[in-house]
Order: sequence, then C-alpha cells, then structure tokens
Amino acid sequence: MIAVAALTALSLLIPQQLDQIVQDHTPGVEMNANGHDYAKGNAPRNGQVRIGSITKSFVAVSALQLVGENRIELDGPVNRYVPHIADSRITVRQVLQHTSGLPDYVLAIGVNKIADIRDRYFAPHDLLDAALAQPPLFEPGTSYQYSNTNYVVAGLMIQQVTGRPIGEALQKVITKAGLKDTYWPGQGEREIRGRHATVSVKADLLDPDSEVVDATSLDTSNAWASGAMVSTPQDVAKFFKTLLNGGLLKKAQLDEMRKTVQVDEKSAYGLGLESTRLSCGGVSWGHGGTIHGWASLGAATDDGKSAAITLTALPGTFGDDPMKKLQKMSDVMDTAFCKK
Repeated sequence: MIAVAALTALSLLIPQQLDQIVQDHTPGVEMNANGHDYAKGNAPRNGQVRIGSITKSFVAVSALQLVGENRIELDGPVNRYVPHIADSRITVRQVLQHTSGLPDYVLAIGVNKIADIRDRYFAPHDLLDAALAQPPLFEPGTSYQYSNTNYVVAGLMIQQVTGRPIGEALQKVITKAGLKDTYWPGQGEREIRGRHATVSVKADLLDPDSEVVDATSLDTSNAWASGAMVSTPQDVAKFFKTLLNGGLLKKAQLDEMRKTVQVDEKSAYGLGLESTRLSCGGVSWGHGGTIHGWASLGAATDDGKSAAITLTALPGTFGDDPMKKLQKMSDVMDTAFCKK
C-alpha cells in the first residue's frame, strides 16, 4: 500500500508541475517520465518533436562507436578527418566536448530570424565556413564554451570516415537503441512526419518585441548535425536509458563519454553528454535542446530512471521569464528522478 501511495503521489506531482508550466504562458508541454506519458495544453501525448541539440548526444554516440572500431582516434587531430580545420591542435575529444575554441556559426548565418532560414537549405560547409570566418574563442583545450560548430565538424568527420551521409550513421544508433519514432530529416524536408503540436517562436530571437509566428514547418539544415533530429519524449528517455545501460557503446567509450569538464555549480559536460546534480544526490546524464518553437530536456540515471520533456514554444516567447521557465523544466525532471 505504501508503494501504491507513493506512485499515486508522484503521478499527481508531475501533472501539477506541468500544469504550472502551461499556466505560465506556455502553449503546451509533453513528457515521458519512467515509462509514463504526460501532456498538457496543445501538446499531444508522446507526439513527435524537434529535439534540437539533443541530436548532439546521438552524434557523439556515433563518433564513439567509430572510436571503438578504431576508425577514429579520440585524442588525435580532428583535421585528419576534416581538413578545413587548419589548427592541428584541435582534437576529436575537444570537438565533442566544446573545448576546441571553434566559434559558433549560428548568428553568422542569421538563425535568429526564422523568416530568413525557414525555407533555406544550408550545406554543412556553409555552416563551417561561416564559423571559420570568425576568430577562435580561445586556445584549444584551455576552456569550455558551447559551440554548435563543433558538431558540424563531428558530423563531417563521421561522413568522411564512413563514406556515407550522416543520416545513415545516426540511423544505426536509432536502430540499436530500439527507437520507433526518431529520425533524421531528409534533405529539404520541412514538415514533421508524425503526430505533433503546432509550435511558436519570436520572429527575431534577438528582439523580444518582435511578433510571435508559427515555427512548425522548418528546414533544419541550419542546425544539421548540431540539432536537426526529430524524436518523441518516450524515445529520448529510452535513448539515454539505453546509453547508460551500456546498450550503445562499449564500456571504454561510455567511460570516455562521461569524463566531464565543469560548466557551472550544477552541471558538467562530457562528450555530447551533460551531467546535472539532483536534489536527492547523484546526477542525471542527458542533454538539452532548443530549436525554433521547441525546448527539450532528456536524461537518465544510473539506477534506471529516465525522463524527457518538451515545450511547444521557446521559453520567453509569450512574455514568460526564460530562465525561470528553464528552471521549471529542470524541476520536473528532478521530480521524475528523485521523488518516490
């Protein structure tokens, strides 16, 4: 009876937290927590979502699988695989861990204005060229700064090593993880294939006074290997749980993935994998992702718990406080991992 009462309490607490998120100027939220699906507002239960930078975790797994096959040298120079990177001091590990010093391409190509990029196709080297036209952020290996360019480089590296499009390498990860509703969009594909919410974004992310527009249809080539994938909360949670259980990587490569540099007092970044301290002690392992119209978090713990959450508008779109909204997302993830 005690176990049933605890389960009932948890099953009530998560919906209450999700209700609060929707009441605080968010159109909708969907979540999977330890095998249970939740949805509030305009979000369907376990609908397909654009997962943004959670894509990076899939790309890192693909790269580390190739490391495990001795086809990529983790601490070797990345320009062995991507010659456009002139600095031979930059290693594969630094690219996967955002310690390379490579500048971010995002604002350089105008991603902040959705009208400028919604229907535009970017080749991966368009993104890399925009990044390399800027000065480095710092000397390789001397600091940490999140840069989407790192994962464009990682994607190009995987393509060079395998001789095949990045989507094929990621499909191997998707298949191995047993994910049913996750995919890499085809070139030029702008619609989401399955059941999904309508999502919203500011017309200009840098102008809080700009109008709110529909962001559901989008060519995500501007994100490419740094954030183009489509999944569901259920699949994202399963992916991280399978990863931590050793279902996607050999132990040696999973151990390398979990070697971190500190980001702030609560989080640290490994190789496409972030650890977050939990209120109950220990950490969760996962990643966040934002892309026009969507904001997501996904993670799992070593004791087998897993969760993923997605909002149907970027925090701040409808006058809410972005940092407080992100904290509410983190809080409900913490509930899924810590409440009994």
